Amino acid sequence: MLRALDLLVTEDKIPHHYIKFIRDGVYEFRSNYGNTEFRVFFIYDGNTIVVLFNAFKKKTQKTPDSEIKKAIKLKEEYYATKRNQ
Repeated sequence: MLRALDLLVTEDKIPHHYIKFIRDGVYEFRSNYGNTEFRVFFIYDGNTIVVLFNAFKKKTQKTPDSEIKKAIKLKEEYYATKRNQ
């Protein structure tokens, strides 16, 4: 997972198979380790800044709605905090 996340820091273009748009400006960064799938939600802040949110071990084919809602809530909190600074 750390090697895959390093792509977010070091690469200008991240291979398409690592990223999936979820909804409401939230994206999913996908990484596999053996037979285990990990997901990290993130948003873009501007053109270049990537803000990482909650990560989880994916156990089913469908991304759990509770995890998506948690990421959307964190996104809203991030922008609310940014507005108040």
